[in-house]
Amino acid sequence: LYRKRQEINEHIFGTIKRKWGYNHTNLIGLEKVNGEHSLIMLVYNIKRSINILGVPDLIAKLKAWNSPYKRKGLFFVKTTYL
Repeated sequence: LYRKRQEINEHIFGTIKRKWGYNHTNLIGLEKVNGEHSLIMLVYNIKRSINILGVPDLIAKLKAWNSPYKRKGLFFVKTTYL
């Protein structure tokens, strides 16, 4: 199981820690650290998508993507929240 985990998960964290230099967090508190980690993972996924698809294909797929979320509902939640 450990060998399989190394093949699937560990290279992602190794890349982020050693190649990008994120071996510690800059923020304090679980919520802030989770936010920082989410941003780092988002950047990793975008860079990986660019490497696999290329920029033009990624932009075309993002433009053609049909969101499952209704805009009215999000607008309602946003206005109620504010």
